[in-house]
Amino acid sequence: MAEDRSEPATPRRRSEARKKGQVAKSQEVSTSLILLFGFCMLILLSGRMYAQLKGYMIWVFSPAVFVDIRELNSENARYIVFGMMIFVIRLLAPFVLVIMAVGIFANYMQVGGMVTFESIKPNFKKINPISGFSRLFSMRAMTELVKSVAKISLIGYISYSTIKTSIPVYIQMMNMDIEHSLALFASTVVWLALKISALLLLLAMLDFLYQKYDFEKSIKMSKQEIKDEYKQREGDPLIRRRIREKQREIAMRRMMASVPHADVVITNPIELAIALQYDADEMHAPKVVAKGGGVVAEKIKQIAKDNNVPIVEDRALAQSLFRLADVDDYVPPQLFKAVAEILAYVYRISRKKHSFGI
Repeated sequence: MAEDRSEPATPRRRSEARKKGQVAKSQEVSTSLILLFGFCMLILLSGRMYAQLKGYMIWVFSPAVFVDIRELNSENARYIVFGMMIFVIRLLAPFVLVIMAVGIFANYMQVGGMVTFESIKPNFKKINPISGFSRLFSMRAMTELVKSVAKISLIGYISYSTIKTSIPVYIQMMNMDIEHSLALFASTVVWLALKISALLLLLAMLDFLYQKYDFEKSIKMSKQEIKDEYKQREGDPLIRRRIREKQREIAMRRMMASVPHADVVITNPIELAIALQYDADEMHAPKVVAKGGGVVAEKIKQIAKDNNVPIVEDRALAQSLFRLADVDDYVPPQLFKAVAEILAYVYRISRKKHSFGI
């Protein structure tokens, strides 16, 4: 049974599709914009181009340049060809630059900045005759066929209606000189081209919306795929739980290993136990090296007894330390006085024991 792909694609799925070159893009947008701007450039620069072409032809056939075919040699042929190349480049450069800029802009407007080589990698599935035959009669192929037929029909209608209305003008061209006839014919052709370009641009906008809809549909995910992606990103919940348990075990062992080096354990007297350590040469304040409640507190007190670490019962101080300080934190300033009194008491008792040889 096929999976029900009803969920919108996740950001990760979109990113992976983009890396493969799979984006919502319509080639019609680039083509229509290039045609539209190209013909607009032709209208704007037609007078200048005509003057340049006329001047070039006059220069080529002038006595100073024109060479009889019998006198043609490699030197003057190179001169003529080079001059012709320079003229063509200067004549077409504005068109080429505008078309390149429009093509880059059209693609950037649709997909933004994107560089990928996935689409040009060899894919032998594309030359598989069975999959090729299935693509030939797929819904996408039928959609492209309908779009092409509609496009050709609309362009044919616009061309027919424009030429039909221009027939009286063409009849008058028989009484005009060739220069005016060509200008009139060129204006008709350019006007027709502009109308066709505008139509193609409108169709391109509709095609882009369709491509976006088709792309969103193609990258939809099933609920199971979303769950699998979440597991891959976050990790299996069972594994994460085991990792956390392991981390807690390691932290607990490390904390218990610090209790024998503590200076005092403050208790409440059954529920809580907080082990403090202070080294005047290395610490600016006493540090909490272990703390816990219930079973953990009992274990801290047992380790303290086994290692002769003093245990002092102070209900209020134990509760405050347990609430305000974590393991490896220094004692908060508001508890300095209370902790200092207990440490002084512990040090005083310790000195008395040493003085009696205990």
